[in-house]
Amino acid sequence: MKFFWPYLVVALLFCPGVGLVRGAESVRGLIGDPFAEAAGEPNTSLPGDPFHEATMPADSSLAGDPFAENAHRDAGDMAQNKKSFLHKGWLESRNQMWLRNGRAFTTRQRLWLEGGTAWDVFSESDKPITAQFFLSGSVDFDPAAADLSADHDELAAMLNEAYLAVERKSVHLSIGKKMVRWGTGDGINPVDLINPLDHRDPLASGRSDNRLAVFLVHGSVALPSPESVEELSLELVAVPVAEVATLNAAGSAWEPVSLQRIRAGEQQGGMSLAAQDKPKRCFEDGKYGLRFTATTGGWDLGLAAYSGPKNIPVFTGTLENNVRPVITPVHPRSNAFGASFARGMSRGTLRGELAVKPRYAMQRAGVSLPNYSRRTLVEGVFGIDRTFALNRYLNLQYFAEYIPNSEDVVRSRYSHGLTFECSDLFFDDDLKLGVSGVVGFSGQGWAVQPYAEYRIGDDWLLAISFFLFHGDANERYGQFADRDFVSLRLRYSF
Repeated sequence: MKFFWPYLVVALLFCPGVGLVRGAESVRGLIGDPFAEAAGEPNTSLPGDPFHEATMPADSSLAGDPFAENAHRDAGDMAQNKKSFLHKGWLESRNQMWLRNGRAFTTRQRLWLEGGTAWDVFSESDKPITAQFFLSGSVDFDPAAADLSADHDELAAMLNEAYLAVERKSVHLSIGKKMVRWGTGDGINPVDLINPLDHRDPLASGRSDNRLAVFLVHGSVALPSPESVEELSLELVAVPVAEVATLNAAGSAWEPVSLQRIRAGEQQGGMSLAAQDKPKRCFEDGKYGLRFTATTGGWDLGLAAYSGPKNIPVFTGTLENNVRPVITPVHPRSNAFGASFARGMSRGTLRGELAVKPRYAMQRAGVSLPNYSRRTLVEGVFGIDRTFALNRYLNLQYFAEYIPNSEDVVRSRYSHGLTFECSDLFFDDDLKLGVSGVVGFSGQGWAVQPYAEYRIGDDWLLAISFFLFHGDANERYGQFADRDFVSLRLRYSF
């Protein structure tokens, strides 16, 4: 813990006035955890939030990734360019090496392409209908990651998003493979549970992670509202067959310590690890979400509910022939209910969320065979971000979780921490220097990322960052303490 503070001091030096976003650069994390389930990509802010940049980095990493360009363009943007297929893309060489031995664990060379179009279906009607289509995907070549584990193929093509959206006056409906992000928190969104974690490449920045698009149906309708309410809407999401986070393969750069121990026991013959029990049944194993939002008097307010399988698995155990333990990763269903708010303040935003997850599945402690218990989990976040001077940006998000009855589960009754990001621009805004990270105040350890990026003209980006971890080997961030690494990126956009 003591080694964390020098990095925080460096961060604050960029922002000498404690003044605090640059718009509202969005980053997320499960209560600040860049490796856990509620962390993720740029959140789709509440309708009417004028302070949120509703863009998504083209590499599907969190907004807030200091190296990701906000290159994603939603199909809605195509409405102003009807009947034309707009497209863009980039080429990137991303190379990451462990500091402990200089070995590269990923040398990803990526070609990213995306595009979309829009057209009028019934343009002559008094209630015209507009259809929009968006598509994005990539081709990756990564020999280093493929050599390390079975998580990666040396050459792989991936469809990121592909969806069709239809709009008619106050109604919007989309279907296909898509990202749907909920919440107003900037880095932490406890009810953002629709899209699972990308286990192969979880880290986007020192305080955020990467998510995967899923096949879903997404609809929203603007509701009649009184004069005091500027916008009122109801939003629904349905994922017919829930997609959840996959366990890392053996030897993966991000294989958790707990999973390493299970596999070590399997090699010694003391236990076996069964295949992950993922959701399979259509509709019955689906994810469902409902969100009610309002904008009034400069406040963005929201109420949300979610039901579906838990994204991150818990482990259960049975005895094979009454002798050998068989460990199975499972995804029990859970519910979540949350409230959120966002309020613009001059050049910054005040925001927060509170979520209650009743009967949430948590790993049991002190048992001979792995199993889980159900406990109520309360999660909250309160944050502020602001831009001051010309380009100086500071973002602070305090998070906490509380388990009223924490007996016999591995999680603490109360835990809390802070995510932060601070940056500034130099040399005609071509050079960006910053620090981002998360620190746990309850023994979780910390993760921090000092970074620099340099833009060469309009098309080239050169970036370097160091990802540093510290803490107990059994804790959330400390388990990666021996995996500090440097990341080098060169991107050409077209």
